[in-house]
Amino acid sequence: MSKFDEQIVETLISDTSFIRWAKGKQPEDEGKWMRWKADHPKNEGEFTEAVKLVQTLSFNSSAISDLEISYLRQKTFNKYDQTQSQRKNRSLSILIRAAAVLFIPLLLAAGWLFLNQEHWKSAYTTLASNQSGQDVTVYSPKGTRTVVQLPDGSKAWLNADSYLTYSPVFDPNSRTVHLEGEAFFEVQKRKQPFIVESFGPSVKVYGTRFNVNSYREEPTVTVALETGSVALQVNNTEQFLTPGEVSSFNREQKSIRIEKRDLAPYLAWRDGQFVFRASSLQAIFNVFERHYNVEFQLENQELGQAKYDATFTSENFEKILHLLELTAPIQMEYTKGYFNKEGDYIKGIVKVKAIK
Repeated sequence: MSKFDEQIVETLISDTSFIRWAKGKQPEDEGKWMRWKADHPKNEGEFTEAVKLVQTLSFNSSAISDLEISYLRQKTFNKYDQTQSQRKNRSLSILIRAAAVLFIPLLLAAGWLFLNQEHWKSAYTTLASNQSGQDVTVYSPKGTRTVVQLPDGSKAWLNADSYLTYSPVFDPNSRTVHLEGEAFFEVQKRKQPFIVESFGPSVKVYGTRFNVNSYREEPTVTVALETGSVALQVNNTEQFLTPGEVSSFNREQKSIRIEKRDLAPYLAWRDGQFVFRASSLQAIFNVFERHYNVEFQLENQELGQAKYDATFTSENFEKILHLLELTAPIQMEYTKGYFNKEGDYIKGIVKVKAIK
């Protein structure tokens, strides 16, 4: 296999226009991508690989059309030599990252450009065995949602800008994962407890469905229980939730409040909806910043303090901004994100002003 630049491939497969064009769904962009190819003759190999990769994968088409997929360069990957085993691992890394960036529910390994089915299995086995004893960290970049199959058969749906760290082989006495961000868990029932560590209280369960919101920059950690039962370990004591209850842990005060609530604002994100109840405009903007990989710039901080009830589907971002302008006394100016000549993604900017 010829040497290629992984970052160029990732940049291409992270572009919504490129994905649709490569899948034959946006022929009007033919000229755009042929010009890109002509302007980057040294990257013809990367261009071809990216096209074949997109055509090999099975997409959730509605998710792609609703989601502004943005490229987020991961700088933590090692450089590889050109040995056969290293080439397999590099190809696997790209495949895994592509699955995360594009929100692919099903990955078709057969026909994959770099790995046939046998290589896929051996590369996956090698990866798992090499990581034995080492934690695995899955990152769902801004603008994406990612499904993780855990070693015990449990599942975790990661929201945008979320990290989930776990051992590839769970301890016989407990199944512990570490979360930074937001995730919905569907836990398989086992004798050993399933424990979620975050910036708030540890969540201990045996088999249930629940959501944890624990972003580093947020002052409150919430746990919303859909089914089953969970125990929150706070100050050497356990407090239990029943279905329909939500716990709110104040990180600064180390205090916790448990109450019955409408679960829609906590669970709707999995279905591509945004549900806000008495949420500040700033909190709403924070959610959109993660989901659409944009930055909101407020004329003054007082604008973000107003409270709103709102429900949005995960549709075109500009439509959502228009709906916000109709319901709030604000005016917004949106500059779309783009890729510069170096292949770096420059995120979009939304300037927010009060209507006087």
